[in-house]
Amino acid sequence: MAERPVVMIHGWSATSEGLEPLARLVRAQLGAEISIVRLADYLSMEDEVRFDDLVSAMDRAWDAEGLPRTTGGVDALVHSTGGPVIRDWLDRNFAPGDSPVGRLVMLAPANFGSPLAHKGRSLIARALKGFIAKKPEGRPFETGTQILKGLELASPYTWNLAGRDRFGEGGTRYQPGNVLCTVLVGNTGYRGIRSIANEEGSDGTVRVSTANMNCVRLTASFPAHPEDPEVGHDVYWSKMEESTGSTAFGVLDGHNHGTIKLSHLRTRRLRSKRDRGALNDIIKSLTVQEDDFEQWREELAVRNEALLPSTSRGNAQKHGFQNTVVRVEDQYGVGVDDFLLEFYEKDDDRGRTAERFHRSAIRKVHKYRDDHSYRSVYIDCTRLAAAIDKVGEYLSMSLTAYPELDPPKIPVGFETIADEHIGGLRIGKEDVNRFFAPHRTALVSLQLERQQSPEVFALRDYP
Repeated sequence: MAERPVVMIHGWSATSEGLEPLARLVRAQLGAEISIVRLADYLSMEDEVRFDDLVSAMDRAWDAEGLPRTTGGVDALVHSTGGPVIRDWLDRNFAPGDSPVGRLVMLAPANFGSPLAHKGRSLIARALKGFIAKKPEGRPFETGTQILKGLELASPYTWNLAGRDRFGEGGTRYQPGNVLCTVLVGNTGYRGIRSIANEEGSDGTVRVSTANMNCVRLTASFPAHPEDPEVGHDVYWSKMEESTGSTAFGVLDGHNHGTIKLSHLRTRRLRSKRDRGALNDIIKSLTVQEDDFEQWREELAVRNEALLPSTSRGNAQKHGFQNTVVRVEDQYGVGVDDFLLEFYEKDDDRGRTAERFHRSAIRKVHKYRDDHSYRSVYIDCTRLAAAIDKVGEYLSMSLTAYPELDPPKIPVGFETIADEHIGGLRIGKEDVNRFFAPHRTALVSLQLERQQSPEVFALRDYP
């Protein structure tokens, strides 16, 4: 009998039944008591339900099942949306050193969102997912608007959650001595008609990079007058901040968002090497000891590296991508929702233009629907490394925000930060791999100076 019960939490638009095959396999391997937590009877498909509701409902279900709240009293195995749900629950209810979860295994978690989330709010999705295939039944044509807003790429919800539990003291929750967290995600999309949802570097539903708990954040402040020599035109970067703590991350070759939870298995017999490997990794994650955790992290990291193509001509599905979430705000903390971000490269041996770079290395840009000051820029690090491959080559960036200051016609606004005078924003070859790393999310906060012409407010003498 295992030391602790295992709590299993399913994802959006799913039910606990989808985890029963995996529960049987885990019980056979560990002999552990399995308790599948049903979050508000899983009403994540109702439009009014928020993550706040899921977290509160989970807390009630935890007590209703008589699960321990003592430190390290249970292990948890979660899939997809279950990742941010349990993170949010732990952050709201327990100090980093008092977590009742000893080992946390995340299968294909949407820690930094999913490229499909905003599509779940479309008319077609409301018909298919919210009526024809809705489980459990509820009000028709609803797909969980509030949950999908949180799961959308570049959402303020995932940005703020990471700020609470991945940096500073909050991030120390996930490390030996507290929670031993392992994230496992596939690198292969769906087959058949569902393949229409596939994109490079994803498992069909979540990106490899958005599943990973490990992330970085950095901030840049742009000068008000970059062309003025007296002001100077350096861009002031804060030190790049790595996420706190220590989590393990593994890419499971050949698995997609569904097969990674082994729900296709109706017996305990595992016929394929792929499925046996996934179960072995899950069991290892549920049984790893604190003294062996760093070795487990390193083992997964070595395996991840071996899966990356050696050149940019390799299988694009297995390239290394970074989910770069950019938020632009002014000096007052107000989001700038109309801006254009462009990258330029100096690549002497290939002479690539900015246009070619945008077509190759930048795969997709997604504006968060409810606040365009948040954007996800999906960058192919494998192609980028191939482009910036010699000493002296660099990547630079320009930023144009609207309104553009143009007195007297446009009395308030921003000056364009152009490529030729952005100075410190250039990223040389020696730093490209630090700024753009495979399989992770980077949270980038850019601050612009909103300026006012003299006509906005003037004082005159009264004769």
